[in-house]
Amino acid sequence: MERETVVRTALELLNEVGVEGLTTRRLADKLGVKQPALYWHFKNKQELLNEMALVMIEEPMRAVSRPLPGQPWDEWLMARARVFRQTLRSYRDGARVHAGSRPTPDRLPDLVELMRPLLEAGFERQDAIRAFIAVGRFVVGSAIDELDHAVWEDPDGDFEFGLRALVSGMRSILEA
Repeated sequence: MERETVVRTALELLNEVGVEGLTTRRLADKLGVKQPALYWHFKNKQELLNEMALVMIEEPMRAVSRPLPGQPWDEWLMARARVFRQTLRSYRDGARVHAGSRPTPDRLPDLVELMRPLLEAGFERQDAIRAFIAVGRFVVGSAIDELDHAVWEDPDGDFEFGLRALVSGMRSILEA
């Protein structure tokens, strides 16, 4: 049994039972192994959740890892936010899993490379980091809010308004 198999099966189980129903016992049953076998790959459930959060976004975010030729930084950042949101929404409780995750440094993408479009646009390093954090928190918070309050009339419109407002503020900081 490979580590990736455990994570992919955990993501399938997440879609079936949600984050509250995702237990190592259920996962072991689904994999056809005894529960202690999971600890060969993950020290605890939190470590598994951390890996699940990374795996769920790795592939979709590759498509927006860099701006398209000629694409302004702000359009690229908003495109990333939209892909991130859609990815979180494609898993039952995906936003909750991501909100509670703490990836280890060895599993984080090269942050300097990821921030390069913002640095090239003129952001100071610390402001570029803060921009990514702000957008990430907005996306995760919006996705969780949509889960908890499914009665919103226009969640897409609300998200787009908030995203535009956030990025507009970033433009103002850059211009100042």
